[in-house]
Amino acid sequence: MLFKDCLCFQVGRAARKMSKITREKVAPYGLTTTQFFLLTALYEEDGIFISGLARKVALDKATLTGMLDRLERDGLTERRADPEDRRAIRIHLTEKAEALRDELTELYHENNGMFLALLDQEERRIFEQVVGKIESVDL
Repeated sequence: MLFKDCLCFQVGRAARKMSKITREKVAPYGLTTTQFFLLTALYEEDGIFISGLARKVALDKATLTGMLDRLERDGLTERRADPEDRRAIRIHLTEKAEALRDELTELYHENNGMFLALLDQEERRIFEQVVGKIESVDL
C-alpha cells in the first residue's frame, strides 16, 4: 500500500485542512479552534459539568482543564461549584462570552455549512456512518 493510500493519513490531512480554515476564521476573536468549539458546546449547554463537557468535546479531563484555565483567564468562562454537590464543578459562560454568542454561533453554522455543502445527502449519510464506525473502535 502506498503512503498516500493510508486511511489514517488521509483523514488526518482532511482534518488539518478543515482545522486550518476554521483557525483562520476564529483568529480575529483571539480564539484557538479548540476554544471556539468549547464555547460552541457551552452555548448549547451552559453550566455543564466538566466531565460532561469533556465527553461532549472528546477531550480528556487534563487537556480540558488547561483549555478551561485559558478561557477563564481570558474572561470567557468561570467554574462554579454545583449547588447540590459542592465537589462537582460546572462550567459557565461569562457576560463577555455571551456578548460573542451570536457572532460565534453564526460563524460556526457558516463554517460547518461550507464543509457540508461539499457533500450531497447520500455522501453525508455515508460519511457520518464511516466516521461513527471509526470512532466506535475500542482498541
